[in-house]
Amino acid sequence: MHSTLEEELFYPALQGKIEEKDMLDEAHVEHDGAKVLIAELMDNAPDEEFYDAKVKVLSEQIKHHVREEEKRGDGIFAQAGKTDVDMDELGDTMQERKLDLLQEIKTRGLPRPTTRAMRGAKLNKGERVGAAG
Repeated sequence: MHSTLEEELFYPALQGKIEEKDMLDEAHVEHDGAKVLIAELMDNAPDEEFYDAKVKVLSEQIKHHVREEEKRGDGIFAQAGKTDVDMDELGDTMQERKLDLLQEIKTRGLPRPTTRAMRGAKLNKGERVGAAG
């Protein structure tokens, strides 16, 4: 999951063409937040502490992201439809790339997530609040 179809094809096609440039930046950050959680889940077993909470937060983040993109009137998809981008052609290109990516996954397995907007700041894992010391 080096980049998503949106990051690779959809967002660049809209760069400079939709009203709110910040919306694309926010979308990249939202994708990166999801990728961080996905990487955490890939490195943990389902019985580990916080695993279920991470799945739930990831689900909520993705639902929020989709709602923002699909918002009537001023969501990214609505704004994309008002540009000169040939959405049918872009859709065909994205479909072809999706098939390529699925074949890559079949052959090589699922790649590790990479981020664009987040640099992987080093954090220290803290103790639980109220942990016996």
